[in-house]
Amino acid sequence: MLDFELKIRSRDITTLLAVLKTANPDVDMTVIRKAYDFAVAAHEGQVRLSGEPYITHPMEVAIILAGLKLDTITIAAGLLHDVVEDTGATLDIIKSKFGQEITQLVDGVTKISSIKNRTKATAQAATLRKMLIATVKDVRVIIIKLADKLHNMRTIIFHPPEDQVRVAKETMDIYAPLARRLGMSNISAELEDLAFHILNPDEYNEIKYSIAQRNTELEEYLDNVRKTISARLNELNITGTIVGRAKHYYSIFKKIKEQKKTFQEIYDLRGIRIITKEIKDCYGILGVVHTLWSPIVTRFKDYIAVPKSNMYQSLHTTVIGPEGHWLEVQIRTEKMHATAEMGIAAHWLYKEDPTAVKRDYKNLTFLKDITEWQADLKDTREFMKSLRMDLYENEIFVFTPKGKIIKLPLGATPVDFAYAIHTEIGNSCVGAMVDNALVPLKTQLVSGDIVEILTSKKGHPSEAWLKFVMSPSTRYKIRTWLRKQDKDRAGPEESSKQKDEKTVKVSIPKDERIKLKSFSKQKGIGITIDGATDVLIRLSQCCQPIPGDDVVGFVTRGRGITVHKRNCPSLKRLSREKERFINILWEGAENIFYPVKLAVEAIDRSNLLKDITNELSHAKTNIIKAEAHVENSDAAIFRFILEVRGNDHLKEITHRLKNIRSVTRVYKLNEKVILK
Repeated sequence: MLDFELKIRSRDITTLLAVLKTANPDVDMTVIRKAYDFAVAAHEGQVRLSGEPYITHPMEVAIILAGLKLDTITIAAGLLHDVVEDTGATLDIIKSKFGQEITQLVDGVTKISSIKNRTKATAQAATLRKMLIATVKDVRVIIIKLADKLHNMRTIIFHPPEDQVRVAKETMDIYAPLARRLGMSNISAELEDLAFHILNPDEYNEIKYSIAQRNTELEEYLDNVRKTISARLNELNITGTIVGRAKHYYSIFKKIKEQKKTFQEIYDLRGIRIITKEIKDCYGILGVVHTLWSPIVTRFKDYIAVPKSNMYQSLHTTVIGPEGHWLEVQIRTEKMHATAEMGIAAHWLYKEDPTAVKRDYKNLTFLKDITEWQADLKDTREFMKSLRMDLYENEIFVFTPKGKIIKLPLGATPVDFAYAIHTEIGNSCVGAMVDNALVPLKTQLVSGDIVEILTSKKGHPSEAWLKFVMSPSTRYKIRTWLRKQDKDRAGPEESSKQKDEKTVKVSIPKDERIKLKSFSKQKGIGITIDGATDVLIRLSQCCQPIPGDDVVGFVTRGRGITVHKRNCPSLKRLSREKERFINILWEGAENIFYPVKLAVEAIDRSNLLKDITNELSHAKTNIIKAEAHVENSDAAIFRFILEVRGNDHLKEITHRLKNIRSVTRVYKLNEKVILK
């Protein structure tokens, strides 16, 4: 656990070299000494708020990196990480003395200094964005930044209180979750506890005191558990190191809040970790634990077979241990343990495959997502919003029909799944089945679901999808498609025409029949009033008029003109306001699609859904939404929102559906029927 009484230690190059000698003797000490001497000269005369010479900070950063067993380039860059930002040294000078690779790392962690007319928060976000882009090219950039942040948080007590709170919030919101997404749980846990101590000092001290009070009791309990397991493993000649698993303060605080429990009710204070040599022994040890104590089935997780996206692997199980207490057990190999503790940084420990590090960090979902969506988000606030979503997402594991595992963020939908398979699958998605049942596209998936995506050549993304998809990568791909369609539809002349139309003042004749033409001002409706281009036109959802219907316009207060069918029941209550009705005609709307809600009732049978979607595809209509359920064991009811060109198109669709075997009824739904 942490000791927040800072002890200012006089540590110099000899301390760093001693750590390197133990942690990574392969490091080039000559390069490290050269970087240290350069940093000392560059920072000469600079002092930290603690009163220490400034060089102590890059020194401590380098020591943290050395403890992670990182390479020569990373540690040298750690020593030099502030020289461009805080001294007269330039990147060109760094490059001439230390080469391109070290220079790129230093540049990656250097703040953007030439930011004018920006708030501090905006400037920090811009710098973070720059750093993450550099991280995509070389993950060592973010490792250096996390070491830098860790030492700054260890010495934060020398800052004014308001700065302490600001930095602690940034650490808790961004850097601790960032470390966790990279698998660096040790750094993440310490950053959280350091920030927790600043932001919630009373709760921090209460938990610290409670743990101290129970420490002896917990140690005796876990010692008994260790002896029991060790004896059984020795009998079976299985090698395993058994250690207690200390829970850091902030994780306990989160559980107390999330589960609304007291400290005494938090069961996973009792936890052990068993580290072994071979993967096969992990499963052997799991069997031993389960024969000693009864497992809680719902709390078993196999992250060896299905690793987390940050490369974490381990077996997790919870058993009813001695005295009836819940006992959490984690089982992993030595290599898995190093990855669990240090994340991507651990891969410098295993040099048998020189390409492993680059391959592994490029496979991190988090970094892949940044590569896709960061360039798309020009607005800094949108960038930070997407980043936070990506940092805080928990994971679910779902399956394709062929058994392939797909990792998705918690709350992900079939649309997220479709885009995770392939961009074109997402772009042509028209429906989804989960465990062989048709579900709405906004359905939240859960681990273990088997998901099948229904596609159509006529299918395409909808702007409505942006309201429920969870992955920033999915959101980026949908926006990309929508932008391309807008660009394809609007040539230079159309754009100019739209711009001119916005300045037109409207005078609407009351007795003239108004013609409705292609509508450029509002997407999806496809109509304007001839000679009145600055009028907002919308189709009523209560009767869903489409070309071919006998329609009338109603002038609303502040909402333009609403188009209804003449026989729409909603118009009866408006009949007294005759002066607000306008006679209108459809014209030139053949190539515009309109949303229509349609129901299909049938006797349930195999391949029924497939036959329905095939006919809809042949009718060249797009399924915007779909839902289905079965009543009384054999009555299947489907509800769709389809895109149709007009009445003739709708009649064709209805005719096709009615001719499907076992379909008993096809009819249009009104506004009150809501598809989820």
